[in-house]
Amino acid sequence: MSAQPLHTPFDNSRLRFPPVRIAACLRQLDRSKLTRTRAAASALVECLCEFLDAGDSPLAAVVGRDRAPRAWHAYQAEDATALNGTRGDLHYYYHSHDTPGAPAVEHGHFHLFAQLGNDAGGEPRYTHLVAIGVDARGMPQRLFTTNRWVTDETWWPGAELIPICEEMANAGCTDDPPVERWLRAQLGVFAPQIAELIGHRDCRMEARLAGGHRPGLLEDRRMHVISQCRISVEQQLTALEHLVH
Repeated sequence: MSAQPLHTPFDNSRLRFPPVRIAACLRQLDRSKLTRTRAAASALVECLCEFLDAGDSPLAAVVGRDRAPRAWHAYQAEDATALNGTRGDLHYYYHSHDTPGAPAVEHGHFHLFAQLGNDAGGEPRYTHLVAIGVDARGMPQRLFTTNRWVTDETWWPGAELIPICEEMANAGCTDDPPVERWLRAQLGVFAPQIAELIGHRDCRMEARLAGGHRPGLLEDRRMHVISQCRISVEQQLTALEHLVH
């Protein structure tokens, strides 16, 4: 694991991003990353307009307009990429259940994964990028990372996972299904928060692994959500707009 220094206690999963901190994170982006973030913001708005024009919402496109989601059931849009081991593809599912730290408005969450290919036995390998808590329309409210056992993923250290998140955000195209474009855009728009969450995830895990006293930490059911923060599309786009102009 590779830790990033953060001014947050290791025993606290929550990171806070008030507008001033969002602006500071965006100012730290180099020109190429800022350009990609602006493109992701445009894609996010375009996706929202598509959903609205169709009389739909991001969540209804996954769960169905006339269905109430069943707790713990993993939902995908009909045209979502299957978990088939295709290296570099984005895989996701949505489900709803109680999660530590979830705000009252949170309806459920998306888990986003990068596929890594197949293992020696031909089974798909994947790594968890981030979870996105959403309201009843599918609008993002929270980002969080989870322990390895939660999604049965292949655990990647932050130094390698953050570039994968950036690659997944930039790998999409206009022909991708609407929900996938919507999720990829969020990986781009909230890239600064995601990077800090992954860094804090590693800091917390390293602090507990120090001294070798908890070798089974990745399977420890007491460690579920490792890092989390509240997010707002409006705040993020406003900060980006002010930075650009």
